[in-house]
Amino acid sequence: MAEPSVKIELAADLERARGRLARNFEALRHDLDVPTHLKHSFHENKAAYIGGASIFGLLLSKLPVRRKKIYVERKSKDTVRAAEKAGLWLVILQFLFNACRPMLTSLVAKQVTDFVKSRARHED
Repeated sequence: MAEPSVKIELAADLERARGRLARNFEALRHDLDVPTHLKHSFHENKAAYIGGASIFGLLLSKLPVRRKKIYVERKSKDTVRAAEKAGLWLVILQFLFNACRPMLTSLVAKQVTDFVKSRARHED
């Protein structure tokens, strides 16, 4: 078996190694803390960051606009007229529905109340 002094020395070495590892780990965590470094750097160099962002925004605004090309397939006149007719009917039906909505709402409300009353009479 190992002598007690060797064990004590090994335990002390192990404790020192753990301490160094803990300090190194804390230093590593501090070095890898990017948000804190960015905040500190921004507070130290506000003018440079704001100026750089302004120049970058100006350069982006001066880039040419990408024009999207849209290719339209030529349809026959019958198809176009049918689409126009369907659109016209849709507008007319929407107008009629909006005009008749109050009457339809009151009619449905009356039907629902009559149904609920008749169900209540049957249950009594």
